Amino acid sequence: MSTPVNPSAAEIEAVIRSLVNITSARVITDRIGNIEEIHVLTDSSRMPKQVARDIESALIARFNLTDFDHKKISIAQTQMIKQVKPVDHRLKILDVSTSINGVKSEAIVRLLKEEETYTGIASGPGSGKNQVKLLALATLRATENCGGSDGILMLEDVNPSVTVSGRTAVMVCVSHPTRYGEDFLVGSAIVKQDLSKAVVNATLDAVNRRLSSIGEQ
Repeated sequence: MSTPVNPSAAEIEAVIRSLVNITSARVITDRIGNIEEIHVLTDSSRMPKQVARDIESALIARFNLTDFDHKKISIAQTQMIKQVKPVDHRLKILDVSTSINGVKSEAIVRLLKEEETYTGIASGPGSGKNQVKLLALATLRATENCGGSDGILMLEDVNPSVTVSGRTAVMVCVSHPTRYGEDFLVGSAIVKQDLSKAVVNATLDAVNRRLSSIGEQ
């Protein structure tokens, strides 16, 4: 009758590494192949005793190692790092509307930031050129309402008909006074279908990156 051959260290390691949540495994055997030590690295999603039981069960099922001493299993665990989805702190357009009543026009801009809505309203003469300025002003008012600009961002100019590579774009210039002097912020946006949204996007393009640092000025 042939003598049963103990599995090699490499075979045992392969079985252990195939288990869920096992990162690596190292098996040390004596000269005749008996297991002396098993060293395992796993994450912290399961208790060490559960991991040890899984290893025991796998060795019994695969190699019939029923007399194996579980005290020979040494388990080290690495801390699991939860993947956190980055939060976008920028203001985004929720909706834009304009209305004309006689010679006066009103623009209403609602912005969204981290599931909170902020509304800005601006009114004035209803000429076509002034309507785009009212949209930019309403956008700045909305940033004030979210506590981002504190009334210190001022609209300097809006150009709704800049040509770039054969396409129409909007450019907005905003001034921002600081203790070091006055900064001028410029933003732009391509006009796709809606000029109003392009004006708002250009205004946000000018101020979004500055809003987070205004409180430090």
